[in-house]
Amino acid sequence: MKIGDAESRLAMQSRRFSGLLLIGILAVIYFIAGKLGLMLASLHASASPVWPPAGIALAALLLLGYRAWPAIFVGAFLVNVTTAGNFATSFAIATGNTLEALAGAWLVNRFAGGRNVFERPQGVFKFALAAAISTVISPVFGITSLALTGFADWANYGAIWLTWWLGDATGDLVFTPLVLLWSAASKRRWNKREAAEVGALLLLLVLLSGIVFGGWLEISARSYPIAFICGPVVIWTAFRFTQRETATGLFILSAIAVWGTLHGFGPFLRETENQSLLALQWWIAVLTITAMALSAGMAERRRIEEELQQQKAVVETANRTKDHFLAMLSHELRTPLTPVISTLESLEIEPAQKDDTKSALAMIRRNIELETQLIDDLLDFTRIARDKMQLRFVPVDAHLAILNV
Repeated sequence: MKIGDAESRLAMQSRRFSGLLLIGILAVIYFIAGKLGLMLASLHASASPVWPPAGIALAALLLLGYRAWPAIFVGAFLVNVTTAGNFATSFAIATGNTLEALAGAWLVNRFAGGRNVFERPQGVFKFALAAAISTVISPVFGITSLALTGFADWANYGAIWLTWWLGDATGDLVFTPLVLLWSAASKRRWNKREAAEVGALLLLLVLLSGIVFGGWLEISARSYPIAFICGPVVIWTAFRFTQRETATGLFILSAIAVWGTLHGFGPFLRETENQSLLALQWWIAVLTITAMALSAGMAERRRIEEELQQQKAVVETANRTKDHFLAMLSHELRTPLTPVISTLESLEIEPAQKDDTKSALAMIRRNIELETQLIDDLLDFTRIARDKMQLRFVPVDAHLAILNV
């Protein structure tokens, strides 16, 4: 009993240590991602139009459960307390970030399928709606606390709020599917041809992204509206491969687009850096929702086709079994009729039969012939089912056929 109690306590301590280690790792990841995101903040030090931690936090709660919220709170607090504001504003911002992730995870779990949210197009649209709703929480907590303590101007409340909200929402749209889909085991394995196609798609995506956002050509440097040329590659990926490859392609495209926009290239340049990134994020959000919905639709179609193939195989097996049974049954039914017919013929040729006997024998003859005809029809049916008999259609006089019945 004591040994069992010791083992139980040891297992509990091991789980507790693993949980704390996991929370610590998640907090560090959140902190690093947050610091990278705030490097792009220009309108306000605490509001970035590109905020990967939002998507990382939402994915973590969907994968690990609500118990991972302390990691988000700690990571968010450390990011903000080392950036701008004071202890109170950092606490408020961390609270808002944590509640935002919890609300998003609850909405996705409740209405969009949880971890399987990206398996159907409906799930993708519900996820986008959940992201748009839940990301309202963090900017309200953050900007209000900053404005109340004098770290933000009330006159810029709307602009900062929009930047904060769009950065969080786009972070959910881009990073949550990336983390969720790569954390799950893939059911599809590439063959050599598909691997080559993936490589070609990746190369083409990087090439086109460089043309649009890298300043490689004059059209990129002059900010011509050519962002649409990246769309076909993303759509191609969505149609040909799974949601994982689609999410990865969108992440690569987003990273190159953000880098190019920050360096003054691409079609989304505006008067300020913040406005440029906001315009870019709107485009990324729309493209991400569209591509992920298409990818989910194609995945659903492939699942339905596989199910139909499986059902077809089951039906074909059942048909073969039925045909075999009917053929065997027909032969087995014909076998006992042979001695009956022989005996009947012997009785029919006997002399001096009474009228009742002749009538009974005639009735037996009719029923045996009817039974024989039914068995022959059953055999013909099995031959037709096995394509061993071809039907020949000829005109029939319906009136004559009815009279002969």
